[in-house]
Amino acid sequence: MIEPFFFACFPIVIYNNNMNKLINKKSLGIVISLIFIAIIVHQVDIGKTIQAFGRMNPLFILPIIPIYLLSFVIRAYRWKTFLSGNNLKFMSLLSSIFIGFSLNCVLPARAGEIYRAYFFSKKENLNKTKVFTSVILERFFDGFVLFTILVAVIYLVQRSALFSNIAYLAGLIFLGGLGALMIIVKLQESGNKREKVKSFLIKIGSNRENAINKAFSVLNSFFDGLKTLDSYQILLKIVFLTFIVWLLEGSVVFLVIKSFGIDITYLGAFLVLTITAFSSLIPAGPAAIGPYQWGYIIALNAFTVQTELAFAVSIVNQLILILIILSAGLYFMWKDHITINEKVIEEELNWN
Repeated sequence: MIEPFFFACFPIVIYNNNMNKLINKKSLGIVISLIFIAIIVHQVDIGKTIQAFGRMNPLFILPIIPIYLLSFVIRAYRWKTFLSGNNLKFMSLLSSIFIGFSLNCVLPARAGEIYRAYFFSKKENLNKTKVFTSVILERFFDGFVLFTILVAVIYLVQRSALFSNIAYLAGLIFLGGLGALMIIVKLQESGNKREKVKSFLIKIGSNRENAINKAFSVLNSFFDGLKTLDSYQILLKIVFLTFIVWLLEGSVVFLVIKSFGIDITYLGAFLVLTITAFSSLIPAGPAAIGPYQWGYIIALNAFTVQTELAFAVSIVNQLILILIILSAGLYFMWKDHITINEKVIEEELNWN
């Protein structure tokens, strides 16, 4: 079994609007990834891991590709619901998601999510703070649904103190965060009261009027982005779409595991899905390499799958997803005539 002591450091990534700071975290992320990989490699027989790759039946890739691509179509439709935009172009939503996910594969700390919000707001002439707020809400709803799935799987399939602790921490983060946002929506001050506060602050700090105006502009846009939470009908629709997204993602995990001839139930695959999703929140290098494998291994170990085989399956699963995402992302970059490099990302994401 892979030692689970690193879970004590389980964090949620807090995005910073200064891309310089995110880029400077690349080295730290790579170090974290290398630490996880070193721990795994230390506890596996590399020869047996290499042999395990030969167990895969490549024919399983055929259904995996359309299922995974369909999950992004649902993500785009869900994002449109978050933004409450009937006039938003669906292909623009879809291309922005693929480009953002592609950058997540090569940048640390899920920086692609920030670029996605900026790129789409610029492309569709939308308020970037409102769009970024919708991306944050996506992550909270993803976490909420994954937490719900994990609790159900623990109860129905695999009870474990480690998995229960993971569920507890995930619930604390995502249920707590989502609950706090909903309370903010219900209790937020009216726009008029915010204007009075702004006027008061400008009066006592006239030399900072521009900074105060900018701060309140961002605050108003943030509240505007949270209005989605004020409609129970929209909330139910978003939760339903989120469940569909992760049902498709879980189906992909199930097919990858079955391609190695491993005897696992459909529900069992969702344990692997949820644990890898939460372990990937650890701020590692691009694509969460290292923590992803660690989560995959401890989940499959619960079904008495050998660590070497679990390691091989995790590598194949992640590689398939990365190749699909990068292929789609590069296609949309070519289609939209987008050239992306680190300098461009840094300039475009400097929102100050």
